[in-house]
Amino acid sequence: MVQASSSNKNLWVAASDGDYERVQYLIESEGMSPNDKDSNSYTPMHAASSYAHLDLLSYLLSKGGDINITDDDGETPLFVVETIDAARFLVEHGVDVAWKNEDGLNAADQLEEDHPEISSYLYSLLPSSERPPSADGQLRLGQGEGDNPINNNEGEGENENGTMGDSAISQLALENFTSTQSDALMIEAQKIMEQCAITGEDPDEKLRQVVEKAIKDGLSFAQASGAGGTVSNGQADGVINDEGNKRIREE
Repeated sequence: MVQASSSNKNLWVAASDGDYERVQYLIESEGMSPNDKDSNSYTPMHAASSYAHLDLLSYLLSKGGDINITDDDGETPLFVVETIDAARFLVEHGVDVAWKNEDGLNAADQLEEDHPEISSYLYSLLPSSERPPSADGQLRLGQGEGDNPINNNEGEGENENGTMGDSAISQLALENFTSTQSDALMIEAQKIMEQCAITGEDPDEKLRQVVEKAIKDGLSFAQASGAGGTVSNGQADGVINDEGNKRIREE
């Protein structure tokens, strides 16, 4: 029997926080559902996906969570992910990558500006007819069922038709991507320094955690892209999230 939680969080906040015990209590003891929508049509499925709480997502799915449930904008949980791991989890559990929202955009389109690495991965799973021309030059983290818009020559440099080979594209995209993420890392570090200057805290530990996460994510990104090589501390993919950009929906 699930014990009563002392927390007063509602289901959507608990899912955003990854509060497994509270979510479990609300679903199993209070009769709530993984597909319940708050006043903004946000569901626990969307919240857990946005914050990449994968264990909680697995639990929600086991309790009838709909991986393709949409909010009032016609957006599934895939539209709000902020990490490649969360995107892969949803894809592996049957999310519809080609689904389009009320504006006629799929998740890859929606995420292209703020999360280009996720967008590239999702574009790689779509047929060429569903990809914009710009997507052909982006990093492709995996080979989907759709047609490959690039010649299958896997060598360096150009193919017979004058287009770049897969390896060259992966390396170029990785360099462009890590450069962008390096800027984000510097901004995050500056924020930490400013905050610690105000509070009097030692910034070393917080900076170390940010850099370690950046290195880990960057290496995973490079390995998945097949570009090879190593990623320097300043160029790692740090998927550094701005909390202000998270879509926390409360009842």
